[in-house]
Amino acid sequence: MRRMRIPAKRVFIHGFIVIVALAAAQLILDALQSAFLLYVPPLGFAFFLIASYAIQPIMIGVLNIVVLHRLNNDDGWQIGFWLNGLFLLLAFSTINITLQTIAHVPFSILVAIVEVPLLAYPFGYLGKFSNKGCPTKTKG
Repeated sequence: MRRMRIPAKRVFIHGFIVIVALAAAQLILDALQSAFLLYVPPLGFAFFLIASYAIQPIMIGVLNIVVLHRLNNDDGWQIGFWLNGLFLLLAFSTINITLQTIAHVPFSILVAIVEVPLLAYPFGYLGKFSNKGCPTKTKG
């Protein structure tokens, strides 16, 4: 059996953590959607949108940057948490909407279990490059 190179392991672990967080957040929001929408209908819908497209991207962005810095021992911090997380959330949502539209497969725990190992490596690279691209070393 061939061994993975260390950077490939880091990318896979990074993607695995990000995709598990995205899948868990999506499952939780899907489970709580009716509770959100039944709570004073206009306010509940507004709370659902805030949780889906403001709070979740910030949390995913923070998680992405923390994991990236822990795995690669990078210096400096990026402050664009929301855009970083929004990019990852939109990529994940696009994949799930495509599955729902073309294959008529709604997002469920079974789909999440299948997506986690399949999308871990690509999302490791997406998470890495959504944080200002490749880290560069400065000479000095």
